Amino acid sequence: MTPTARPSPLTLGVDFGATLAKLARRGSTLELEHVPSADLAAVRALIAALGPGRIVATGGGAPALGCAVGDVRVEAVPEFEAWARGATVLASEEGAALPEHYLLVSLGTGTSMLAVDGRVATRIGGTALGGGTVLGLGRLLCGVETFAELAALAAGGQRRTVDLLVGDVYPAGDAPLPAELTAAHFAKLGSRRPADLAHAVMGLVGENVAIVAGGVARQAGVRTVVYGGSTLAGNAALRDVLAEITTVLGFEARFLARGAYCGAVGAAAA
Repeated sequence: MTPTARPSPLTLGVDFGATLAKLARRGSTLELEHVPSADLAAVRALIAALGPGRIVATGGGAPALGCAVGDVRVEAVPEFEAWARGATVLASEEGAALPEHYLLVSLGTGTSMLAVDGRVATRIGGTALGGGTVLGLGRLLCGVETFAELAALAAGGQRRTVDLLVGDVYPAGDAPLPAELTAAHFAKLGSRRPADLAHAVMGLVGENVAIVAGGVARQAGVRTVVYGGSTLAGNAALRDVLAEITTVLGFEARFLARGAYCGAVGAAAA
């Protein structure tokens, strides 16, 4: 999204999260952008440069924008409502339809899980494991400083050399669980290659998020788990783990290609 000084009557949706501020605006196409949340001046400058006629904000950091940006008042919309609305819009953009009832999992800095029933979204679970965990452990174990570097590193790794598998515990083949499942994260440490450690970090977060999501989905009586959030952007390793474990647990796993922007798109559509 390229900032322009030309005034626009369009609505700009802003999802101000703990790590990123996501922006969405619909012109002839759906325009999406993000800025680090810590740089409030840059966030406000970009919003002002885009010249929206209306600003609708959501997310925990939204109050930091103040009551107005330039001469445009900042409206607020509940975060979970925005996320559910945005998921529907993005799925439609991708040529798919979401079921009436499903679990929406937002993998941001942490993870929230929303039971969606039509237009009503209720947070019924979550975990402190999320993108913040991934990046923190990646910095400690692999020496990388950016999320993109860590995701690229993990794509070339093999966590099975780091994690202890059920098959390692029961080598005779009489395991009570599938041999390829993880028995204990990081308990083998047969490799300390940065790529393998990065992949193991994705496995630790992905498996546990998927297991929690499976329990929450079962409690909510839904069969479909829809994943979105900035932690999945460009992160094939994490997506693969989530898909594998969700399927093993008996649920359908679906992913929104631009799911990092659910909140911003939902705010723009408010």
